Amino acid sequence: MIKVSPSGAPKIRGVKRIYDEVHGYIELSDVELKIVDSPVFQRLRFIKQLAAAWYVYPGATHTRFSHSLGVMHIMGLIASRLLNLGYIYNADDVQLLRLAALLHDIGHTPFSHAIEPFYKHRLYIGHEDLSKIVILENSEIRETLDSYGYDPKTVVALLEGRYKEPLYNQLLSGDVDVDRMDYLIRDALHTGVTYGSIDLQRIIATLVVDGDGNLAILDKGIDALENFYLARMHMYRAVYYHKTLVGYEMMLRKIYEYVNEYVEDPLLPKSREDIIRIARSGEIAVWHDDWFLGVMIDMYRKGRCRELKELIEAFFFRKGYKVVVDRSKFDVNPIDIERDRDIAVLQEIINSMRSRIGVHQIALFVDDIKILDEDPYVVPRVIVDGRASIPIIDVGNSVVKSIPKRYHIKRLYAIGSRWQEVREYLIERGVIDA
Repeated sequence: MIKVSPSGAPKIRGVKRIYDEVHGYIELSDVELKIVDSPVFQRLRFIKQLAAAWYVYPGATHTRFSHSLGVMHIMGLIASRLLNLGYIYNADDVQLLRLAALLHDIGHTPFSHAIEPFYKHRLYIGHEDLSKIVILENSEIRETLDSYGYDPKTVVALLEGRYKEPLYNQLLSGDVDVDRMDYLIRDALHTGVTYGSIDLQRIIATLVVDGDGNLAILDKGIDALENFYLARMHMYRAVYYHKTLVGYEMMLRKIYEYVNEYVEDPLLPKSREDIIRIARSGEIAVWHDDWFLGVMIDMYRKGRCRELKELIEAFFFRKGYKVVVDRSKFDVNPIDIERDRDIAVLQEIINSMRSRIGVHQIALFVDDIKILDEDPYVVPRVIVDGRASIPIIDVGNSVVKSIPKRYHIKRLYAIGSRWQEVREYLIERGVIDA
């Protein structure tokens, strides 16, 4: 239950306190505790936040469970401030926002972003869609929300950014939202990449709402906001798209494709209806990293598919995909003018090697990561000298102006056992230097 103090700030009557390595003690209300104790939420303890990052950063074994609690906690801090300032209507809305934050990752697949592209490309279902399915179709989550007076469809609307109050949507899915605030701090802590840290307290303390109802920051908080963007840029290169980490995530995805083809298991959904079925039945509670590792061990021991066994062995014994060609770069230009040419060259290399190397032994990774959005309606706004707010990209002396707009990534990978052969072929073709 949430009560409002005389100052106007909500006070959580915590029925449970959980100690978090990032935020300290996090208090849970009755409804939050019931959700956290549900099997479908407990499964997040067994889904790593950064998929295969522990192959590069051994300490990066933190989970979606702790991250979800952290996002809820930050939402509570921000919503409490905005309620006290009169921008949020009542304590019930604070609780609603906390619930949406708590449930924002409830639909992640095993190994999160490593495997989710499989469903996005085949079934056009992203993890946000999966979260919607779980919230609406899992009876325990749905009935818990209903029993406390919170409509599951309203929670989903918040997560999809289509709630009736635009400010609430910005808190959950803006360019500087509660999700990013937690994962930057948490991921920096567990990887040891210290330049991913941000000044959370300063950001929260200077958050306000401008005259148009948009989330904004006072000019005295601009340094903290700039550091947020710099931290995100560094984390994209050093962690989220680290060349080795991406290689192992691609390998996991390739393994999942093979397993999905060769194994009949209710936890290997092949359609949207299959996903709804396991959400309704509760089987989704064991659809996590450990389950899939068990499937991989079973397939490795049986050895029914040579290609699959080779991939699993390479993954387990850290002989995975290694970069042969890396043409990645930060760019102030949002358009990568060399993209099509580079992809064509790398794809031709793959095609020319088909007769000597297996399709599972070589892989192309291409992505275009948005570092800074130039849309003035998307980027955070700054209230300068107490006047109307302007987008941070229009603040004259802001270092954000010099931050690259995109991180263009084009890489060719080869499995460890064939890396030298592929490299020598590329040298022979003049694609790379010896």
